[in-house]
Amino acid sequence: MTTLGLLFGVFFLFLLIGTPIAFALAGAAIVVLSSIDLLSPQLVLQRVYAGLDSFPMLAIPFFMAAGALMEHGGISRRLVNFSSYLVGWISGGLGHVAVVASTIFAGISGSAVADTTAIGSTMIPMMKRRGFDPSFAAATVAAAGVVGPIIPPSIPMVLYGVSSGVSIGALFIGGIVPGLMMTMGLMLLIFFRARRAKWEIEVEPFSYRGLWTSFVAAAGALVMPLIIVGGILGGILTATEAAALATIYALGVGLFWYRELTFAMLPEIFFRAGLNSALVMIIVGVANLVGYVLTVEQLPQALAEWFSGNVGTALMLLLVINLLLLVAGCFLDGGSAIIVFTPVLLPVVREFGIDPVFFGVMMTVNLMIGTVTPPVGLSLYIASGIAGVSILQICRAIWPFLAVQLAVLALITLFPDIVLFLPNLPAAR
Repeated sequence: MTTLGLLFGVFFLFLLIGTPIAFALAGAAIVVLSSIDLLSPQLVLQRVYAGLDSFPMLAIPFFMAAGALMEHGGISRRLVNFSSYLVGWISGGLGHVAVVASTIFAGISGSAVADTTAIGSTMIPMMKRRGFDPSFAAATVAAAGVVGPIIPPSIPMVLYGVSSGVSIGALFIGGIVPGLMMTMGLMLLIFFRARRAKWEIEVEPFSYRGLWTSFVAAAGALVMPLIIVGGILGGILTATEAAALATIYALGVGLFWYRELTFAMLPEIFFRAGLNSALVMIIVGVANLVGYVLTVEQLPQALAEWFSGNVGTALMLLLVINLLLLVAGCFLDGGSAIIVFTPVLLPVVREFGIDPVFFGVMMTVNLMIGTVTPPVGLSLYIASGIAGVSILQICRAIWPFLAVQLAVLALITLFPDIVLFLPNLPAAR
C-alpha cells in the first residue's frame, strides 16, 4: 500500500504545480518504477504503446469527428427549434427546451463539454432575452450537459470499456435509463420552480404544424442516435463500427442534406477532432503504464483484501467509492479520473460480486457530475463565459440541479437493475 501512496502522492503533487494530467501520470509511474528498480525507456514506451493498440479505441476519434461534423452542420439550432415545439409550452418553457435539446444532442456528441458548448451558445442568449436570470440560464445548460456522456454514445464509457475489458455496447445501453432519469429530474425541477415563481412569459405556444415542420428539419440529426443505439442493441454493429458509420452519416448530412458544411471546412473540423482525440489518447497510453505498475506491485489485490476486511457489504463499498469519486471529480476531468481509478477499483468491485457493466455506468454518472462541481467543473466555466456571469454566481445557481443529479446517482446505486435492465435483455446480448 506504500507504493499506492507514493504513486498517488507524486501524481497529485504534479497536479498541484500545474503539470498536465498525462505528464503527471507518467511522472508518478516513472518515480514508482525507479523506486522498485524496473525503470527503462523501452519498458515505458512499450507499455504506453500497448495502451493505444486497441481496436475499440478507434471509437473515440470517430465519435469526436461525428460530433464535430454535426455541431458545425447547423444541428444545434435545428434541435433547439424542434425542442421548443416539443416541450416549450410546458411551464418553464425555455428551461425545458435547453434540457431536451441537450439530451438529444447527447445522442450525437458523447461529451458534456461539447453538449454545453453547442446548446449553450444558442439557448443561454435566448433565455436571457426572455427574462431568465443569467446565472439560472447558465446553470440549466451546464447541468443538462451532464447527460451528454451518459446517454450513448459516451466517450468516458469507451475509456472505461477499454480499461476494463467490459463490452462498450453494454455500457452504452446501460446508460440510457439513467440519462433519461436525469433529464426528467431536471425538467421536474424547472417545472416546479417555474410554477412557484410564476414564469409564464417565456412559454412557447404549441403547434402541431410547427412541431411537424421542426421535426422534419431536425430529422437528419435525430436519426444518428438511432443508428448508434439501434445498431448496437440489434447486435449489428460494435461500438467502433457504429462510430465509423455515424461519422460517414454526419458527413453526408452536413454536406448534402443540411448543406451547411463545405469541403473547405473539413480540414479544420478533422484537425480539431484529431487534436481532441490525441489529448485523450495520450492519457490512455500513459494510464496503461500506471496500470502496469499497479499490476506488478499487486496493488489492486491488496486493496481488495483491505476492503474485504474493513467494508462489510457491497452497498457500503459502493457508497465509499461514490464519495471518493465525487471528491476526485471536483479536481479531475471525468475521462482522466476513469483512466486513473478503473484499474484500482475494478478488481475490488469484482471481489464483492458487483456487475462491472453497472459499475462502469455508475462511475460515469458520478464523474460526469464533476463537470458541474467547482473548482474544476469545465461545463461551469463554459456556461458562465457564454452567459457573462461569474463562477460564484453560477455555483450558487447550480446546487438544486446538483441535488437532482445526486438523487439519480443514489437511485442507481441502490437499485442496480435500473442500469442492468436493458443490457440484460436478450436482444442486447
